[in-house]
Amino acid sequence: MASIKISSVYRFVEAFVDQRVFVGVDVHKKTFSVALLRPDGMVKDWSSPADVYSLTQILSSLPVHIGAVCYEAGPTGFGLARSLKAAGITVIVAAPSRIPRPVAPTNKTDSLDCRKLAEMAASGMIRPIAIPNEKEEAFRSLQRRRHQITDSLRKVKQRIRGLLLSLGATEPAGIDHWSKAAITALATIPLPPGADDTRTSLLDELNYLAAAQRQVDLRLRIISKEQDEARRIAAMRSVPGVGEVVATTFAAEIFRPERFNNSKEVTAYLGLAPVIRQSGLSKGKGRLRPVGQRRLRSLLIEAAWIWKQKDEWARDFYNRIYSKSGIAQKAIAALARKLAALLWKLSLPVTQS
Repeated sequence: MASIKISSVYRFVEAFVDQRVFVGVDVHKKTFSVALLRPDGMVKDWSSPADVYSLTQILSSLPVHIGAVCYEAGPTGFGLARSLKAAGITVIVAAPSRIPRPVAPTNKTDSLDCRKLAEMAASGMIRPIAIPNEKEEAFRSLQRRRHQITDSLRKVKQRIRGLLLSLGATEPAGIDHWSKAAITALATIPLPPGADDTRTSLLDELNYLAAAQRQVDLRLRIISKEQDEARRIAAMRSVPGVGEVVATTFAAEIFRPERFNNSKEVTAYLGLAPVIRQSGLSKGKGRLRPVGQRRLRSLLIEAAWIWKQKDEWARDFYNRIYSKSGIAQKAIAALARKLAALLWKLSLPVTQS
C-alpha cells in the first residue's frame, strides 16, 4: 500500500460534504494503514508513518462527518484512541478475539485489514472496548508488572529446587514456604564447583526479584491513594478471602466500574459467565469460555476457595452447587462468579452503589 498526498484524500470526499464516512486503521509500530469508506461504498486507502498527531489532524480537517475510526487493540496501546477522542472523533477499539473472521482462509494484507475494519464499523458489527485514560493505563501497567515479577519469582524458585534435585542435595526445612531461614540455609548446602556458582546466581536473582516486588507493592499503595483507588480497594478487602493483591488487581483491570450496566457484563468480561451451546433436541450445556483477563480470573478463583472456608454463606452456596453437579471446579467457578459480582458492586462509586 503506497502513501498518497493528503490533497487526494480531500478530493475523494469533497462530493460528500457533511455526510458520514468510516475509517479503518491497521496499526503497526512504524506505520498506519488507513482506509476511508464513503457512503457510496467506495474506499480509499493509504499508508503513513505511525504518527498519532498527524493522522488526527488529517481526519479532523476532512469536510465530512467521521462516523467512527476503528482499529484493533494491540501492543501500540491507546494513544491513537485518546488523540482522536480529544479531537471529538468517535473511536472504536476492538478486541481481536471479538472481530468476525472468515471461516475459510483468505488473503490477508494491511490494505484488506483496514478496509474490513472500516466496513465492519459502518455496519455496526464491532463492539468497542473501554479506553483507559493515561493514569488508568499506567496504574494497570504497574499492577501487571507485579504479576510479571511474581511469575519470575516462581520460576527462579523452581530452578533452585530443580538444581538441588538434579544434584541429589537435600532441601532445607521450610523451603515449601521459602522462609528466611530456608533461603539462608540454601547458601550453606555443599555443592560441586560450577553448581555452587549457579546457586549463587539463582539466589541473587531471587533476592533481586523479591526486592523489586516489595518496591512495586509500595508504589501501588501510593498510586492507589493518589488516584482515589484506596476506598475501592478497602471496600473489596472487607470480603473474606480478598487480599491486597486481588483487590488491587480488580481495581486496576476493572477501571471505571460504572461502565458496566450489571454484574452479568462483568462476569462475561472476566470469562466467568457460562456460555450455552445447544443444537436440535439436545440439552444445552453451559461452560466457561476463558476470554481475556486470565490473571484476574485465576486470582478470583483462588480467592473463592478462601472465601468458602471463611464465610458460611459462601460455603453453603458452594455445597449447593457441588451437590447438584458433583464437580468441584464447576462449584468454585460459580462461587468465583458471585465473588466478582460482589467486588464490582463494592467498587462502584458511592452514589451508584
